Amino acid sequence: MKLKNLFHIILIIFLIFYGCSQAERKQTSDRGLSLRLSADSSAVELFNIPVHIIEEFRSDSLETSQWENFFAVYEEPADPELRDLQKALEGAYEIRDSLVRFMPSAAFKKGGIYFARCYAKKLLQEPQDLISSRKLPYTEASVEYKFRILK
Repeated sequence: MKLKNLFHIILIIFLIFYGCSQAERKQTSDRGLSLRLSADSSAVELFNIPVHIIEEFRSDSLETSQWENFFAVYEEPADPELRDLQKALEGAYEIRDSLVRFMPSAAFKKGGIYFARCYAKKLLQEPQDLISSRKLPYTEASVEYKFRILK
């Protein structure tokens, strides 16, 4: 009788540890935005943008400062602490199909290190998130991409 109880206790402990080790599901929507360097290393591309956002960009002409608040490219500073104080590179933004391309005014320097950031908002999916956490209906998120120009 005691061996049977010990078996049940061990089984329950095993199930508890197994249940606790499962990955927690994300409660926010994941937009899947991604950044990459173009094939010819002349532009940075933001892709996997939802269709309704692309349509909004096409219908509205954004100024450079508005683009920089959403998606900007920076030169990597020598001191990492100065990274957030960098001024965005000047350039042009272009919408192609389902991506946004940034082409700098002056070409990227060979051997130069740069990084790109896209600032997005992740909307909370569940109504109880708003009630229980007392948060805004979104959370700030950013996608970052660091690259070096070799060509």
